[in-house]
Parts: sequence; C-alpha cells; structure tokens
Amino acid sequence: MKNLTRKVPYVRQVILNRNRVESFSRYPFNLPPIRAFDRLVLHPAVTFIIGENGSGKSTILEAIAIEWGFNPEGGSKAFGFSTRPSHSELHDYLTLVKGPYAPKDGFFLRAESFFNVSTALDEKASALNA
Repeated sequence: MKNLTRKVPYVRQVILNRNRVESFSRYPFNLPPIRAFDRLVLHPAVTFIIGENGSGKSTILEAIAIEWGFNPEGGSKAFGFSTRPSHSELHDYLTLVKGPYAPKDGFFLRAESFFNVSTALDEKASALNA
C-alpha cells in the first residue's frame, strides 16, 4: 500500500467566514487580497503565495498558522512566548479544512520574528544550563 500522507495535505482549504466580518473597510479586511478572499484551495504538493510588499501575504500566512495552533510570533505549537502582540484578528474569521492526517509536529517560521524565536530559545537553554 502506498503512503497516502504524502499526497494529502494537512490543510486542504482556508475559508474566510465573510458573513462574520463586520466591515471590510478596516484592517486586515481592507487589504485588497483579503477583501476579495473567499477560499484558498491549497495544492497537495506546494502552494505559492506571491504579491507586492504590504499586500497581505504574511497576514494571511500568520492567520493560518494561528488558526492551526501556532504561536503568532513563530515557533512550534509547544513553544510559546510573546514579545509584543502584533498579529491581526484575521485568524478568528478563518476555517481550515483539514485533511485526514494530522502532523506529528510543525514549526511556523516567520522571517520577521526569527530573531525573537532564536533569542527565546537561547534564553531557555541558558536557564536549563544554569
């Protein structure tokens, strides 16, 4: 029997619950890609999200990660820390359509907060070695 987990993504679709959005004139719902967003069907192999700076790419990816259970600043599900809340409320309006398999682990790597994640890891390691 073939390993089906490689052909079925963990998240198949991301749906914006538009009926719950009070106003598309406020952030992040006023960003053109999110204002026009209904559903994002993810390809089983890879999905590329591209666009200009400030177009909402990171906002969408961050919201998906938060809805999946990751720390908005990056890291694994088991590694929680916070330097300052900066994420939008978009995750509260998303529904993830998941595949039949759950991942054993995961990591949300945000380029903007990689320094924060690595600093927090160093601090935890220093505390354990003290």
